[in-house]
Amino acid sequence: MSELINTGREDRDVRWRLLGTASAVALLASVTATNAAHAEDADHATVWIELGGQLERIDGGEASINPPFLTENIDAPFNLVPPASVRAAPRYGFAGEGKLTIAPKGTDWVFSAAARFGRTNGFKEQHQQTTKQITQTNGYTPANAKYRRFYRPITSYNHTAIKTSESHTILDFKAGKDVGLGMFGGKTTSTFSLGVRVAQFTTHSETLLRSQPDPYYPRNAKYAAGAHLHRYYAHAQSERNFRGVGPSISWEGAAPVIGDPDTGGVTFDWGVNAALLFGRQKASGDHITTGRYFLGSPGQLPPPPTNHYVHPGSFSRSRAKIVPNAGGFAGVSARYSHAKFSLGYRGDFFFGAMDGGLDARDTRNRSFHGPFATIAIGLGGG
Repeated sequence: MSELINTGREDRDVRWRLLGTASAVALLASVTATNAAHAEDADHATVWIELGGQLERIDGGEASINPPFLTENIDAPFNLVPPASVRAAPRYGFAGEGKLTIAPKGTDWVFSAAARFGRTNGFKEQHQQTTKQITQTNGYTPANAKYRRFYRPITSYNHTAIKTSESHTILDFKAGKDVGLGMFGGKTTSTFSLGVRVAQFTTHSETLLRSQPDPYYPRNAKYAAGAHLHRYYAHAQSERNFRGVGPSISWEGAAPVIGDPDTGGVTFDWGVNAALLFGRQKASGDHITTGRYFLGSPGQLPPPPTNHYVHPGSFSRSRAKIVPNAGGFAGVSARYSHAKFSLGYRGDFFFGAMDGGLDARDTRNRSFHGPFATIAIGLGGG
């Protein structure tokens, strides 16, 4: 009986020893994992300051003034380059950007505020002309001692000048969470965010057109009346803008390609975003087109016009507008625990944002896309 009792006690002692050992191992593993997690958090920056810029292609212009005298003389010798081709706003500009990101320790939450500002200015001018020369006499015959002849240049021309400016500001305030999909390994980040986007677009333009297509002078400068010419003029200026604010959603991720992002590596970055902006679209301006006909004797030309036309116009419109917005980016980053340098390509498209018409509304998209570069510095952490 005593042997059975001793054997039972030894079995219980073995079980308690095994249980104690397993508990100690589990506790040690838990403490080790917790310390490793705290150490990893300590190695990560909690605040990031990012600055950069983007070379942007700007799409979405406005209607141009197109007076009849441009199309009537489109095939004239002095129209080697159609004036309409000159009247175009700058297609490329530069935008600066800044971003502040806060990632509190011990959480997967990320809070950020970002601003992007771009501005372009453009001026184009074109002058085209042909000059021919005619021989005129003073009205006497060659046998008369008072006979004289002289040469008069006759110039036909088109002159076009346009001045434009454009600016845009985009603000983003977001709160996101790293969902930890781990699609490409443990160091992959994948953050879904909700927030608010604010956008403002403004354009100014001014166009000036002058034309003298058909000057005529008779050969006899003294007695032959009938010298005549047409002169045309057109001028237009406008200001347009959109201001809107609304909810936004975005998904951004980064996957390691080379090395470890915490100690020095390269990641592939991507992101998509969408927003719905509620705002107001405005357009205002004025324009005028004149045509004048001069008729008189060659020595007096040009006298006051004998007939003319003037077509003035103005517009001012304001309308509440809902503008859908979609965009995305792709690029690569060289990363360290407290620094990051990124290169990539990004685009943002705002559908129906601007009123580009003159006397009637003409809704147009506005988009900005092109290569970008940013550098970020991390603060806090170990």
